[in-house]
Amino acid sequence: MTESFLEVRDVYSGYGKIEVLHGVSLTVAPKEIVCVIGPNGSGKSTLLKTIVGLIQPTRGFIQFDGSEISHKEPEENVELGIAYIPQGKNIFPSLTVMENLEMGGISLKDSRKARNAIQEIWERYPILQKRRKIKAGSLSGGEKQVLAMARASILQPRLILLDEPSIGLAPKVIDEMYHHINRMNREGIPLLIVEQNARKALRLAHRAYVLDLGRNRLEDTGEGLLNNEEVQHLYLGR
Repeated sequence: MTESFLEVRDVYSGYGKIEVLHGVSLTVAPKEIVCVIGPNGSGKSTLLKTIVGLIQPTRGFIQFDGSEISHKEPEENVELGIAYIPQGKNIFPSLTVMENLEMGGISLKDSRKARNAIQEIWERYPILQKRRKIKAGSLSGGEKQVLAMARASILQPRLILLDEPSIGLAPKVIDEMYHHINRMNREGIPLLIVEQNARKALRLAHRAYVLDLGRNRLEDTGEGLLNNEEVQHLYLGR
C-alpha cells in the first residue's frame, strides 16, 4: 500500500450546529493527484476547509506528513507547506498582478528568494508577465485562476488543496488550467482537487472519491470511476 502523505480519517465537521461531513476518510500519497467529486451540498468544499484549518473538525483525525494537524490554524498549516486555493475569491482584485505575487512572497521572509520565485513565475506563466502591471480584477477568469495557482506556488508548497479550479471557465481555458495542474504534479507536488467538472478531473486523477451527503460513497482510480456505470449515470450525465 502506498504511504499516505495526507490522511483524513473518519472526520466530522460543519458550521455551528449544522454538521456537513459525517465520517469522511481519504488519503493522498506523495506525488499523487486525488480528486473529490459529488453533487452540490455533498461536503466537498467543507472537506478542504476542514483540512486547511478554516473549520475545526468535531471528531476524527487529520495527519499531514506524519504529524497530526486536526486542530491547527490555517497559518500553521501554511507554514507546514499546505497551500489552499479557494473557489472564486482567491486573488486581490484591486492590486496588480505583480503586487499579488509579492503578497504571496511575503511569507518567505527572504526578499531575494521571493524575487527569484517571481522570476520563475514569469518564465512559467508568460501571460502573467505580460499582465504584471494591470489590476488583477481586470484579468479573465482563466488568468485569475492561473494567478491564484502561481501565487500559491511561490511558497513552494508540499501539498495543494484546489477548490473548483474550472468553475465558470470556457472548455479551452479549462484545458489550459489542467495543463498547469498536471505540470505542477509532474514537478512533484501532490494535489487534492475538489471539482464539479467530474469528467475532466477523473481523467487526470490517479485516484478519486465520490462524496454524497457528507459521506464516502465510492473510491477508485480516476479511470475506474470514469468508467463506473453508477458514476456515469449520476455524475457524468449518461
